[in-house]
Amino acid sequence: MAKRRKKSKSKKSLPEQDPFLMRIKKGERLYKFYYFRPKAGRQFNFEYRILSKEKKNGMLEMVSYNFKIENGQPQKKSITRVPEISKEQLDQIVQNMVRNTNTGPDEFEELDLSEYATIDEQLEFLKHRDRVDTMYIT
Repeated sequence: MAKRRKKSKSKKSLPEQDPFLMRIKKGERLYKFYYFRPKAGRQFNFEYRILSKEKKNGMLEMVSYNFKIENGQPQKKSITRVPEISKEQLDQIVQNMVRNTNTGPDEFEELDLSEYATIDEQLEFLKHRDRVDTMYIT
């Protein structure tokens, strides 16, 4: 019996870092944004952010990351992407984060964008709240 060689998987090159954390396709809308700002990290403008969008099929896509200002430059680290999650699962994640980190009301902000009918209305709301970097909007 001859030994079979295992086929080695070809290594895919890593894509360049995508400056867009979340891409909004036609028919999709933003859902909710969550900001956790622990008192201990405020001098560094540290935040843990969870951003979500609603896809055409009613499911959500979520991205979360650590944000802080280093040497005057915004830094995004520990980026996690979840391509498919239900609204109930997202609510559970946020509730667990608040409970497990003992997050006080002054350390947490929720922006519910689902009440706006169009992506343009959502972006206008975010601009007024100074929560969007317009250089990433195409």
